[in-house]
Amino acid sequence: ALAPSRGGAPSCLPASRPPSQLSNAAANRAMARGFQIALLLVSCGTAAAKLAAGVAKSMPLPPVCHDITCADIQCLPPLELRRLDGQCCAICWAEDHVVGLDRHSALGGNNPYLRDSHPAAPTSCVGAKCFQPHCADGYTAGHVQGRCCESCVPGR
Repeated sequence: ALAPSRGGAPSCLPASRPPSQLSNAAANRAMARGFQIALLLVSCGTAAAKLAAGVAKSMPLPPVCHDITCADIQCLPPLELRRLDGQCCAICWAEDHVVGLDRHSALGGNNPYLRDSHPAAPTSCVGAKCFQPHCADGYTAGHVQGRCCESCVPGR
């Protein structure tokens, strides 16, 4: 039997007596039934959310993906939601000719702002790219212990 809701129409939950009127065994069964219903509603909501994404419904997920929860992402044009075979989650994607691509080619040639790491820099800074700092009034370029490059320090 379905329990009537406040408006008189039946609700989706079965009618039951208040817990105070049930025996311990009956109360345990009623509680277990409530947990089953809650679990069903949660799992249906999760499944509906995955279907709503509308991405690659026909492609099965790799086994490693079944314990992963993917982010609910929305892509701004010209990017489109896409999931390839072997991917767990969808990504925003566009072909290179559609989106301008920055390959940082400006650092390939002679850069007037590029500087060597500071002479007092740690040995782990080998290969670091440092740039000439532009310091505000009252600050000058100097070294801060542990850093690779010159930093702005209070004026000297």
